[in-house]
Amino acid sequence: MLLSYLSIVAYLAAALLLARYFTKDEIQHRHQQTTSLLISLAIIAQALNFTEFWTNEGVVFGLANSASFVAWLIAILLFLSSISKPVHALGIIVYPLAAVTLIFSIIFPDATGKEATHMSLDLASHVFLSITAYALLALAVCQSVLLKIQEQHLHARKINGFINKLPPLQTMERLLFQSLRIGFYLLTLSLITGFMFIEDFFAQHLIHKTVLSLVAWLIFATLIFGRRLFGWRGKQAITATQVGFAILVLAYFGSKFVLERLLS
Repeated sequence: MLLSYLSIVAYLAAALLLARYFTKDEIQHRHQQTTSLLISLAIIAQALNFTEFWTNEGVVFGLANSASFVAWLIAILLFLSSISKPVHALGIIVYPLAAVTLIFSIIFPDATGKEATHMSLDLASHVFLSITAYALLALAVCQSVLLKIQEQHLHARKINGFINKLPPLQTMERLLFQSLRIGFYLLTLSLITGFMFIEDFFAQHLIHKTVLSLVAWLIFATLIFGRRLFGWRGKQAITATQVGFAILVLAYFGSKFVLERLLS
């Protein structure tokens, strides 16, 4: 529990330092090293909590644990990407969301003991693959939010310190589609492994999740191939990314919420 509180404080402090840099008229990020240390501390402290996921019966991967793990993976991907790519601004969105998932897991923890739902290692590997895809697609959504804000300000000719510090529009769009493509490939693999490892979709109440995931997959596939064939960009890319991810979140976390919190 103490590690969770430590992660929350570190994530929020890092987000505040990033927000301060992007909203102030500072050319250099004076607190860059402090921000990196805070994020590293938050990631490590949160990772130490994951030992509670593993039991003799299998892996406990309920709604709270899943949300926490997704947020942790997104934070890692963003932190590593920021070393070589201009994606630091995403931390203003990502790190507070990671803190929120930890707060949720503290207030509404997953069931433990006999009441907990355990997964086999085969099924857990499918879930981990799915979550990695969700994490990359979540980064793409965060990127699309910043891209939309940037486009609106540029079209309205309202240029401030925050907009000035963002990469050019073409770079922002390229970063968006990089995350989308990798996330889409992993989502494809997760759907394939799902059909391999899950024996009865109806008995396990997974048919609605599968249908929604396939709808999201079609949206992302259309967007990626539309970009390649027709050069889709701007509002089309932003809207499709956000709609596709919203359906994906509804498929996974929505179904978990209904099955574990409302019907249990």
